[in-house]
Amino acid sequence: MPTVTVSRTDVTPDEVVAALNDRLGAKYTVEPKEGHPDVIHVELSLMSTCRVHLVPEATATKLHVHGGGIIIGRIVNELGIANRVARALRDANLDRPPTA
Repeated sequence: MPTVTVSRTDVTPDEVVAALNDRLGAKYTVEPKEGHPDVIHVELSLMSTCRVHLVPEATATKLHVHGGGIIIGRIVNELGIANRVARALRDANLDRPPTA
């Protein structure tokens, strides 16, 4: 499971969604998971999915990226889409607060 550490404690799901939409492009669906405010669902296709869990800590926010699916599908997604999403989050530079 890839993990991205952001050196801010106030990272919001909306910031993560915006960063992923910007970095991944229109072929990916990126949306908060209904009923789970700190989970974001990312989908490329029905079989290519992952989730991003925002975990605030004392001095940072951890973004845990999990491949979706069961058994073989999850392994494939951990190596594929989850790594692409983690790379997009690293490249998004969420360490700086958004400007108004």
